[in-house]
Amino acid sequence: MMAATTFVLDVLVTLVLSGYLLYHYGDWMRHRVAVTVAVLIAWYFSFMIIFVLPLDVSSTAYRQCVNASLAEAALPNASADSLTTPDPNIITERDIRLSRGDSSTHPPQSSTDSLTQALAHQIHCQPPYSLLAPAVLPDLWKVVYWNSQLLTWLILPLMQSYTLAGEFTPSGKLRSALWDNMIYYTSLLFIALILFVYIALQPDLDLNWERLKAIASSASNTWGLCVLVLMLGYGLIEVPRNLWKFTQKGYQLNRAYFKVAKLMTERTDAEESLDDALATLHAVGQIIGQNDLRRPFVDTIMAKVPIEMMEKIQRRRTEVAFNNDPPDEKTLTKLHRQVMFSLQNHHRTEAQWTDMTNQVFELEDINRNMISNEHVFKHTLSPAPKAILARTVFTPKIEWYWKCLLMPLILRFAAGLAVVMSAIILWSEITFFSKSPPLSLLAVFVKLAMRSYNYFAIEIICFVSICYLCLCAYYTIFKIRVLNYYYLAKNHQSDEYTLLFSGALLCRLTPPLCLNFLSLIHMDSHVIQSQIMETAYTQIMGHMDVISIVSDYFNIYFPIALLALSLCTYFSVGARFLSALGFQQFLNQDSELTLEMVEEGKEHIKREKRRIQRLQESASRRRDFRERFADPEMGSSGTDRSDSGSVNNRFRSKDIVKSGPFRQASSPERSLLANQHYPNIHNSPSRELGGGSASYSIDRVDLVSPMTETIDLNSPLDIPDTPSLRSEVPKNIFDDL
Repeated sequence: MMAATTFVLDVLVTLVLSGYLLYHYGDWMRHRVAVTVAVLIAWYFSFMIIFVLPLDVSSTAYRQCVNASLAEAALPNASADSLTTPDPNIITERDIRLSRGDSSTHPPQSSTDSLTQALAHQIHCQPPYSLLAPAVLPDLWKVVYWNSQLLTWLILPLMQSYTLAGEFTPSGKLRSALWDNMIYYTSLLFIALILFVYIALQPDLDLNWERLKAIASSASNTWGLCVLVLMLGYGLIEVPRNLWKFTQKGYQLNRAYFKVAKLMTERTDAEESLDDALATLHAVGQIIGQNDLRRPFVDTIMAKVPIEMMEKIQRRRTEVAFNNDPPDEKTLTKLHRQVMFSLQNHHRTEAQWTDMTNQVFELEDINRNMISNEHVFKHTLSPAPKAILARTVFTPKIEWYWKCLLMPLILRFAAGLAVVMSAIILWSEITFFSKSPPLSLLAVFVKLAMRSYNYFAIEIICFVSICYLCLCAYYTIFKIRVLNYYYLAKNHQSDEYTLLFSGALLCRLTPPLCLNFLSLIHMDSHVIQSQIMETAYTQIMGHMDVISIVSDYFNIYFPIALLALSLCTYFSVGARFLSALGFQQFLNQDSELTLEMVEEGKEHIKREKRRIQRLQESASRRRDFRERFADPEMGSSGTDRSDSGSVNNRFRSKDIVKSGPFRQASSPERSLLANQHYPNIHNSPSRELGGGSASYSIDRVDLVSPMTETIDLNSPLDIPDTPSLRSEVPKNIFDDL
């Protein structure tokens, strides 16, 4: 009962964790249902391996103990005619029952059974509390592993291409996705053909279904191990180093300014690319009339563009040169793909900008409050309103002690633990092929726990080690941007392509990562060259015995490359190389170019902060205006007024705030005033605004979108024209109505 409870609890916790992460990064209401389900299954299966594998290790340790004890007890007391020596790699359900002393289910029927039962009383192996039936874990690993492989190599790549296909029908999108993945599948088939030819030339090898599955798993594990070594070589160094640098607020702030300056360039490029695509779309919409057969295609493209973006392009009156003939369906397909890619790239850069500016604001507030003698945390911008319980517990004074005193200490302690874990894993990766004496520290820890039958300690060691390995490997996936091609943004801002890409990568990396961990703890007989009972996970994953080069050399010695990659990461060899090629990296704070970019980032942050403050003040004034004139019986001074001017003012105020559920706001101010959802509103907690004698709360707006530029009606008009602050001055307050 205890084993079933533990197993079910692990499965449920994994499901909750996967669902929460997908909810945090994705948008269930905006994304396709098929994409959400596929990503959830991919993340769920990957995380399930991490949570359930320690149970498999503890059960295998127990079965190894039972087999070893049976073999030692049977050999000196039994003859060859009366008892056959048990295979150390095989254990039956009857052996487990005998080791537990349970003889009621299968009573002895012969002298052999009686002898085996008598030998079982000499076994001192204690069963773990999480011991499951022998068939549970193999069946689970079959479902998890092969479905993960199907997702990562076939379904998710097709869905990635499908999301960006420019065709207008599902069948056309599917054909386009298959064509886009043709090179990818052709390369896989070419590699498989080489393996088949190699096996066919071996006289002692024959092809069957089991060997085909071994070839497939070997190829997938080899590819995953290559990528895993690259990511671990980076993560094992960067995770502890970044934890330590997080405590150095001055360094972190300058680095954040540097990133803001670099991100501004990418943001500008994304804006220009989107403007070009929308200008072309606007021109096509004017060429193709309402009665044209191709008009539904144009309407399909325009439906994916927010209204305020198209209105801005229309106000520019940009002309795009076309040939005499109107664009055909093929041209519209290319335009459709270009618009979707530009919108996705623009949304990605805006999400990065929002995350980065929020991080800079937080670092600036922490640096400013560090030197405060009042020990009360004060925000530059209005803080988000909290619940009553949160306001009572997490007061500004407690917030100061947490962010300015306790958090740096906790981060330093976590950095020290991360350094120890990275050193243990690096040493184990380099020396795990040595069985006698065992040099892998993880293998030594597990063996010590096995000798004392401390299965709980075994599971804790395995779980902590696997989690840290996954943290270092997944750190690259969740934090590092690959050529700005994808970015996992929090607060439901990640796009479908990024979620599918991350799901496919997790499915490819997690199985070889766990297989590599089993090698570190000497649970893989083909690595340590010893006849021991293996885990159910290893039996399903298979071994790389089909190709001798891979099994004898690559799978064992390639992880040694972790040491070289870790040294390169520690000395920032890759960053220095990119800096030499012209891609500026944050290496030396005192270099001239770095200082220039830091100053540039400071200017961008100052403009962004002024812009947020103007929006907050403007929204506050409009809320005051609405409250003053919303009551038809009360005037601005609180007295009863019924003159025509007051009535007109009241009707105008109602028109200003009027917004139904199906009417889209055309400016952030109006959306703030109407308290309705706006496509470019950032989904973060609302902020309190102080305006006049009252205090208000508004949603945090994505204030950086180039398509939702705003103007403060009471601000001076001599505002410098900068990429982050461009506006159009209306003739009066009612122009946008």
